[in-house]
Amino acid sequence: MKKYLQFIKENIKEEIEDIISQADILESIVTDSDSLLKSVNAEEVNFLDTFKLNADKFTDFMTIEQLYNSQEFNKKLNKIGLKKDQLESTDESETFIEKTIDIKFFLIHKINESEIEQPEYIIFQSRKKGGDWDGIKCYIIKDQIRKFYDKLTSKTIELEKDGKIFIYMTSNGGNNWILQRTRDNQDDNTFKDNLDNKNIKELLKDSTIKITIKE
Repeated sequence: MKKYLQFIKENIKEEIEDIISQADILESIVTDSDSLLKSVNAEEVNFLDTFKLNADKFTDFMTIEQLYNSQEFNKKLNKIGLKKDQLESTDESETFIEKTIDIKFFLIHKINESEIEQPEYIIFQSRKKGGDWDGIKCYIIKDQIRKFYDKLTSKTIELEKDGKIFIYMTSNGGNNWILQRTRDNQDDNTFKDNLDNKNIKELLKDSTIKITIKE
């Protein structure tokens, strides 16, 4: 994973463990669009061909909202036995990518299946913070979609001090961290069962603490 400051400074190559002690945990643990799509083994396909859309009516500059609300698009979905789920945005949820990129997406299911079942496709649009939106992309989803949502908001880290290792996990974008386990049952009052974002930042100011971000 690359630190946010590295990302905006042309990916300066430094090991994250050497610099993270002075960093904001939410800016250091970065999830990008490639890792999100990789989490579900996504395979890109041409959405115009996939949904039999007229290329003259769907330009490279259209927004995902325009596609989502397009009558022609929705008719084509219905005709080939598919339906769309709700349009989602990372602006509306707590994620690790909110400080680096914006993402909007929606899932496409078979028309006779519930939205809680595994989708067939994901329609995806992203941009770097402050930049222009990339073109709309469509991917076949080949792995469980829950892995995509987990990747958005969940991370596991190891904090090591004096040979003791404490493993924490967050599932709400880094606002709260829950102690999962310690190796060798070694306890330390510094490393509580529950830490919030402020607690984590304080720990990272301690140069004697080493952090490892787990995939």
